[in-house]
Amino acid sequence: MMAHETHKPLYSPTEFSGFEGMNRIVGAMYDDPVSAYAQAPNVKWGMRAEPMVRCSDGGVRRFPPAEDSSQNYRNQVNQGLIYDVPAEYVTRHIGGIKLSGDGRHAGFEVNGHAVSPVQIGDAFKGYPMPNGRVLVPQPGFRDCTSACELMMLLDQGHLDLGNARTYQPTSQPGRRREMSDIMDSLQYETGRTPVLVAHRMNYKKGLLGTAHPSRKQAWRDLGKKIEEMGPCILSKGSHVVMLDNVRESSGKMHLTIREPFHGTSLEFRDTGKFFANLSGTGNDVHVEAIFLKPPGR
Repeated sequence: MMAHETHKPLYSPTEFSGFEGMNRIVGAMYDDPVSAYAQAPNVKWGMRAEPMVRCSDGGVRRFPPAEDSSQNYRNQVNQGLIYDVPAEYVTRHIGGIKLSGDGRHAGFEVNGHAVSPVQIGDAFKGYPMPNGRVLVPQPGFRDCTSACELMMLLDQGHLDLGNARTYQPTSQPGRRREMSDIMDSLQYETGRTPVLVAHRMNYKKGLLGTAHPSRKQAWRDLGKKIEEMGPCILSKGSHVVMLDNVRESSGKMHLTIREPFHGTSLEFRDTGKFFANLSGTGNDVHVEAIFLKPPGR
């Protein structure tokens, strides 16, 4: 595939109004042909762009557009906030939005190969992956819950990419919903009652550096339920991701997620750093997971 078929050009942050003082932005993708700056066609409005941000671990990740130029959004960009997990804990990259080799484009890639998106309704796009999953990046700063709901519907066949363009989500883009709202929406969409599972985990180290048993107990339980019901929508503070798999190896827990904020799919070693930025210290963590039983179970 040619790069222009799957990648968007990356514009310099200096071409955007609203990016001033946001020095971690290395470039931005921009699709907005009609903007508030119509009288100044050479000026792009940054809050409608997808910036590629150098995060706190040195990696460059996609950030979704912001609905407004809030100080919260600016702070997160300036901190290089990581919504998936720091690079040192990643054991396998499955797919994600990344810079092209020449640094002039960005797009979704799996194993170095560009993947074209499939339109879902008016606002969302889905990227098929070799493992049969579909990654749906959130189109806006507050759209993680809607993106994860779409991924769950795709996982279980309630939505098919073949006719996804005409699909109209029950929730409108632009707001993060509570877990109860997601469950109500899933029940409306599928006619089945979602299952909510909650766990509290302690990430403080023991005297000998051992992990608190609550961590393994929680991840083993969630892993077993994934085997029974499929991937779940997992809350981590103010954000939700898809938890696709839990693997235990040499006494360590490994988690596979699809993360809609950055548009990444990866496996990583269990760590409190997965929660720290969005859930306070990351030591005492409360998680909730939404499952949807497949038909016949």
